[in-house]
Amino acid sequence: MPRPTLAELERLCQKPDHRRLGNWMARRVSRPAALRITWIVSPWGVSANAATLAAWAAGVAAAVSLGWGSVGGWLLAAGLLQVWYLLDHVDGQLARLRGTASLDGVQLDYLMHHTVNLLVPMGAGWGAMAATAEPLWLVAGILWGVATLLLCLHHDARYKAHMQRLKRLRGHLHVVGGGGATPQPQPPVPRNLPRLVAWVARKACEMHVVLNVVTLLAVAMGLVGDGSLLLARTYVAGMTLMAPAVAMWEIGRSQRRGAVEQEFALWYRVPPGQELGFSDGWWEVRPSPQPAGGFKQQQGAADGGDVVNAKNLNPPPG
Repeated sequence: MPRPTLAELERLCQKPDHRRLGNWMARRVSRPAALRITWIVSPWGVSANAATLAAWAAGVAAAVSLGWGSVGGWLLAAGLLQVWYLLDHVDGQLARLRGTASLDGVQLDYLMHHTVNLLVPMGAGWGAMAATAEPLWLVAGILWGVATLLLCLHHDARYKAHMQRLKRLRGHLHVVGGGGATPQPQPPVPRNLPRLVAWVARKACEMHVVLNVVTLLAVAMGLVGDGSLLLARTYVAGMTLMAPAVAMWEIGRSQRRGAVEQEFALWYRVPPGQELGFSDGWWEVRPSPQPAGGFKQQQGAADGGDVVNAKNLNPPPG
């Protein structure tokens, strides 16, 4: 079988709307570059999971390199993080090319991301400690890493919460494909100063931004001979303050808005004339005794549970 051209491979391997969705680096740099790696390795029989494991190894190796506490370690880590991000796109392309996309592969990819999100900041903190013999830098790296991990788990845990409810559900809900938080194009940069500051803070915590900052700092330290890692330590200190603040803000805002309940209601709709109630440890879809109305939740209903009005779980589109 002849090897497909890059144009054919792009049609077969790339995500839908791959040029429109995702961050700028993924759209413009990493996906096109990863496609060329996929084109090279696809005839070798490399599986998508193998690419994920290779990316995992590169990310962990980058964290170890940062922990050396030297400019050379940062330069090596910068290269390894770039490799990690490329391979993180190769695995999905191989899965789509071979028709092997699966939930198990997606789960493996998420586990890889969570590991790298935790270990890279910890490695940077360990390296700062190695350069200065000051243990507080390791504490700083741990705080930064845990906060970055929390930002990712905050997103993933909502879907575990969805599944937990579905496992304890009696009755039927209508599953609406694309009803919840589907991928959307990147919003424009805010012009309002407070929103711009919040946007920059959130972006700074994303790993594709971190890897590019690590690369720039590594090159700068190499050029100026920053053997004490002053630039690196300044960055670690800044992220130690910023990442926990962003994590607490995002989690707190989600709780205030009831975001998980809202998204569940978009994916899983209660049939007309019924309501979703909670009683004796079970969620039940049952006939609604009330006419359709606005938001209403009754505590301590006659059956000893909570009742959520059906219309509340069927908000209008948009």
